[in-house]
Amino acid sequence: MSEAPATSAGWIGRIPRSLWWMLAGAMPLAFAILTGNIWEDFFITFRCSLNLAEGNGLVYEVGRTVHVFTSPLGVLLPAGIAWVLGTGDAVLVLWVFRGISCIALIGAWIYASKSLSGPLTIAIAGVLWVLDPKLAAFSTNGMETGVLVFFVMMAWHAVLHRKFTLAGVALAGTLWTRPDGFIFFSAIAIAGLLVTDGPRPGWKEILRVAVVGAIIYTPWFVWAWSYYGSPIPNTILAKSGVATSVDREMEALLYPLDLLLGSTANHEVFLPGYYYFGGWPKALQWFGKLFTLLAIIPAFWPRCARPSRVAGIAFFLGGFYLELTTRAPWYYPAWAVLGYLSFAGLVPALLEKASTMGARRVIASAAGAVVLVQAVLFVSVARQLHQQQRIIEWGLRTQIGRDLAGMSRSPQDTVFLEPLGYIGYFSGLAMRDTPGLCSPEVIELGQQGFVSMPDIIPRLEPDWVVMRVSEWLRFSEAERAALDRAYALRREYNVRDQVDAVRWLPGRGFLEFDAQFVIWERRDRD
Repeated sequence: MSEAPATSAGWIGRIPRSLWWMLAGAMPLAFAILTGNIWEDFFITFRCSLNLAEGNGLVYEVGRTVHVFTSPLGVLLPAGIAWVLGTGDAVLVLWVFRGISCIALIGAWIYASKSLSGPLTIAIAGVLWVLDPKLAAFSTNGMETGVLVFFVMMAWHAVLHRKFTLAGVALAGTLWTRPDGFIFFSAIAIAGLLVTDGPRPGWKEILRVAVVGAIIYTPWFVWAWSYYGSPIPNTILAKSGVATSVDREMEALLYPLDLLLGSTANHEVFLPGYYYFGGWPKALQWFGKLFTLLAIIPAFWPRCARPSRVAGIAFFLGGFYLELTTRAPWYYPAWAVLGYLSFAGLVPALLEKASTMGARRVIASAAGAVVLVQAVLFVSVARQLHQQQRIIEWGLRTQIGRDLAGMSRSPQDTVFLEPLGYIGYFSGLAMRDTPGLCSPEVIELGQQGFVSMPDIIPRLEPDWVVMRVSEWLRFSEAERAALDRAYALRREYNVRDQVDAVRWLPGRGFLEFDAQFVIWERRDRD
């Protein structure tokens, strides 16, 4: 279908495509420079990467062959960087990894822009894309998001243009990036079959996709199975065993209804990453819900261009999967990108349908309001994560790790805790975490019904226990007494006053959650 004239987008519709390419990489890089944010889990993965680079195997703890990372590329790329540079400097390695991720985002945008028609559609998709704070954060803080988005956009482009070999490469690429990467590919492929502009692919084309994907991905699958004894990462086993009162299967069944009348994970895709910790305006919930509904409209409105309809259907289908997984912000950026491509096709379709200048102005104003909110969120989240990195990550959790290293008797000292990343990396000790990302022992206890900290600690008998004060407060009086009999309090940490001293701090609850920690040591070691 034809698109509304570019003039309806104003000056933004005349921005050249090459500038969008540059912004796709430059904005996340600027975000990283401004915030310095390093994801907690990067230090989990990098400890594995560093062991591999130093010849100790692809393991978190030398001598324990446990699959402690989720993304093959997320662990192998930092390992390769560390080996080539001959360094164990995590920050230096991360900066190179950030560069690779930003290049991947440029490639992703090139694929996207090639399949979008008209300057208005490109402008809307582009401005929402480059101002997405979660995409910027998780593409540069050590997660594999930038690479995942690249392969997701490759899949979308390949499906739209019937490039079956490229689709096979994209399928393998998503799997190399995340074990659940095939979900993204499947959602896009199904959408392409539902909205086709030609004959549907036959069994030969489908077989080609599968064969190309298998050739590229099978070597990792076979190696991981032979090395770890299972192709399933320990991280997935740990997270799947987390006890929850939510009936995820029922939530998935109710998802279409909840899109309109209730609450779904898809409503959180366009919200700040850690919205659920508090400190954000309540009205943002309505923004997230409205934006999600608008991004899904092209899935069911034939008047929208096919590329946006395919993206919209894939975004809609992704909502079923998000209901089945833990609601975590790092799962959202690639789905959000599909939402932007869908929404970008909705606006010109609405403008073309509008019969009066007044209606056009309302539509343009509404689209402008969405962009404005996105821009405010970009700045706000940058402020939040800058302070979180300064006060919590470098100022508190890194220090806890170093203190544990100084107080420990040997590298074999065991530590029980939940936030594994910074503390595990900077202590270098033998970590036993909940829910068991690096700890099969904890997963086994969970399978036996012991899932709470008061249940796990006496059965695990770690040398050290590190807890947030909020976690300790959830113990009953009897459980606290049992902990005090077995463990002696060694250190207390409280940076709440530093958090309170920051006047403008969007999402303050995220920092407050990690502001107070305590360390205990087992008494019978004396």
